[in-house]
Amino acid sequence: MSRKLTRSLLPFYMKLPVFWAFIVVSLLGQLLWIFAVSQDSRIDLRWAIFGYALGVILGFMQGEWTARLWQRTYLQVLKRQLTFWQASGAKSLTYYTCLALGLPVAGSIFIQSTAVLVGIQSYVFGFVGAMNLALLLWVRQIPK
Repeated sequence: MSRKLTRSLLPFYMKLPVFWAFIVVSLLGQLLWIFAVSQDSRIDLRWAIFGYALGVILGFMQGEWTARLWQRTYLQVLKRQLTFWQASGAKSLTYYTCLALGLPVAGSIFIQSTAVLVGIQSYVFGFVGAMNLALLLWVRQIPK
């Protein structure tokens, strides 16, 4: 096995067309979501804009963190020299992702406001899209 990380060593879900598909689907989902909820004049779309923007920021941070982690340790994991959990920063990345996605979704059970729920759904679309964009940018830098 090579000592240098190449794109051919990455799994299917880390290929460029897959990232593009995830990004396009999340953007399309957000657009369809906004179109659907904008039909109700009682809903304030500022929550959707705020949720999407926050999701983009936190999702891009998560994608960058994942990229740095895999840049350092992916070959070692492939060679079974260490497991994902042994990698420096893997546990905190997992906790961050669970909190960043799980807390808003689980918290939506207790929220009574429809506008805030619209913002949470937009947050998820923004998070997923930006995370995949950050990973796509990293994969593009890896030699073929």
